[in-house]
Amino acid sequence: MKMNIIKLEPRIKLATDKQYPDLLSYVSLKLIDEHERYLTINGFTIRKSKYNGEPYLVPPSKRTGKGFFKFTLIEKSLWKEIEREALAEYEKESIPVVEG
Repeated sequence: MKMNIIKLEPRIKLATDKQYPDLLSYVSLKLIDEHERYLTINGFTIRKSKYNGEPYLVPPSKRTGKGFFKFTLIEKSLWKEIEREALAEYEKESIPVVEG
């Protein structure tokens, strides 16, 4: 089976969990093909780095003792593009709405 993905749409849900102050948002990625069919991958998060305070994208994973099991394995250059798109969408979502 071949699937020609033509669009990636990150969906952002801002987080407000006081238990995890580094958690900024939950992210779903919707991959859309040329027939407008889609595959959605949930479980990504955007977190704030404890080193430089910058947001970064975290793939879906599950703690397994001392480490984490990664549910997605993504080639490095593709990961950078996905992260850039998700962070850009997060920036748009996190801008406060000013009514005046």
